[in-house]
Parts: sequence; structure tokens; C-alpha cells
Amino acid sequence: MERHEITLGDVTIGGPLGSRTGLLVGSIFYDNHSIVADAFSGEFDRDRAGALIQRADKAAAAHGVQMAFDVIAASPEAVAAFLPFVAERSNAPMMINASEAEVRIAGLETAAELGVLDRCIFASLNMDTEDDELDALRKHRPGAVMIMANDGADPSPEGCCTFIEEFYRPMLDDVGVTAPIVDLGTMDAPSVGVCMRGIAAVRERFGYPAGCAFSNCISQWTGLRELGREYVNYSLGAALVACRAAGGDFLHYGLIEKARAIAHIGGSAEVFFGFAAQELDEHRLPKDHALLRMFKLATEYPAS
Repeated sequence: MERHEITLGDVTIGGPLGSRTGLLVGSIFYDNHSIVADAFSGEFDRDRAGALIQRADKAAAAHGVQMAFDVIAASPEAVAAFLPFVAERSNAPMMINASEAEVRIAGLETAAELGVLDRCIFASLNMDTEDDELDALRKHRPGAVMIMANDGADPSPEGCCTFIEEFYRPMLDDVGVTAPIVDLGTMDAPSVGVCMRGIAAVRERFGYPAGCAFSNCISQWTGLRELGREYVNYSLGAALVACRAAGGDFLHYGLIEKARAIAHIGGSAEVFFGFAAQELDEHRLPKDHALLRMFKLATEYPAS
């Protein structure tokens, strides 16, 4: 099976496990994000937002991992304010993410005007995708299109693969997308294990980059919250490494504020995967891979 690779600006995901790092994705301007003053007009604290972006970029470079920003917007006005701000301050990929179709379409139009479509991910095609969105994707082709591949009727790995083949493949062919990024949706914390099986099945059957937003359910794990915030982060890290070991290329860790810790957790795992890919599979790793960066961390983050 051909392992499809998708390039988003300076980042490439997909391919054999360990040949490059997975894509760690953190949300900015999310619902109730403290930096957002008005979610619908797109007013926000530019200084604090800029600092979060800079910190994530620095963490990614220091740990040798690939990161992206999940840019979440509630209105066309908001996405027109948020996307340029992130694009001007970082070369990292950006997810165009919104609950409303008109906002996702406005995001594509904004990215086209900025000339940054090649590093944008449309998030996402789903059961409720409208014809207007397909028209917009034909006109403004982003670097990648994500599909939400969890079939509520049959959430098994086999069910997800059938769902992709029967529901999404005709839609993808219609807009000219050869290989999507597949999001295996999570329902609760235990379902991350099912997602892991789904990730492996999708990669094996189609060769598409795949992953999930495991962060969506770890934060809802009531028992962890009762133990303390650090235990939520421990389980978040465990989910990240487990999903990556299953072949996950798309690894959504949640709040952008967690970028530095996640970069360290992800980078540590990538050292193991990368060394095996280099030594056993004879892959030539990218020059900024975690295997080469993680042992120089003291120069990036001196002890305080």
C-alpha cells in the first residue's frame, strides 16, 4: 500500500511511521479562549495571542517536531481576523475550523487572498457538508482536506473504512482530492483505543494520513480532574504517544497553552520512532528531526 504524503508549506505528514514526525495540533481562538474579547467580531488580545504563537513555534523548533495551529472561528469576520494574524507570525500549517459552513468558506477565501492556501487544512468534510463548501473547495484548493470518518452506526475500524470508501471517496473525487487527512473521531476516553485501531486500519487500507483529537475526551475524564490538573496532562501525554505508536499523523492535543509540554512529550517519542526508522528501515530523517534536536534542549531551555 502506498503511504500518501501531504505537504503543507514547510511541513510534510504521512508516510512510514518514524520517517518524519507526526503533526501536533493545538487550538487557538477556541470557544471561551481568554485571549478572545468578542468571538463574533474577531476582537482579541494581539499581544497575548502573538506570545502563544511564538512559544509554540519555539517549542516545535527546539524539540524537532512538527506543529500546526487549529484556528477556530465563530463568524466570517472572526476568521478574517484570526487567519492573517497567525499566518503573519508563523509558517506553520493552519486548520480552518468552524462549526458553520459559511465560516469555513470564508476561511478558504481569506487564505486564498493571503496566498497561504498551500499550508491550510480544511476542517472538515462531514455528514452535514453543504454543496457551497464543495464549490468553495473546487475554487480554493487548500493544502489538505480533513474528513471526519467516525461512523456512528458502526464505529469499528472496518466500519470507518467502509464509511470512507462509500461516503467520502465520491465526495473527494468530486473536488479532486486524492488523499485526505482522516480524523477518527473520539467519543470518550476509552474510545481512544478504538481510534488507534482505526488509524492503523485506515493507513493500511488507504495509505491516508490519519489521527484523532484525543484531547476532546481526556479533559472530560472526571476522575482525572479530581486528582489534579497534572494528571489530566499525564493521560493526555499517554494518549498522544499511544496514538502516534498506532501510526497517527494528525495528533490534536487541545489548548495551544500546552504546546511546550506536548512538544517535549511528542519529541521524546519521535526519538524512538525515528531512530528505528533510520537504523532498521534505512529512512533518511529530516535535518530538524527530534532525534537530532532533543539532545540539544539544554541550549534552548536552560535550567531556571
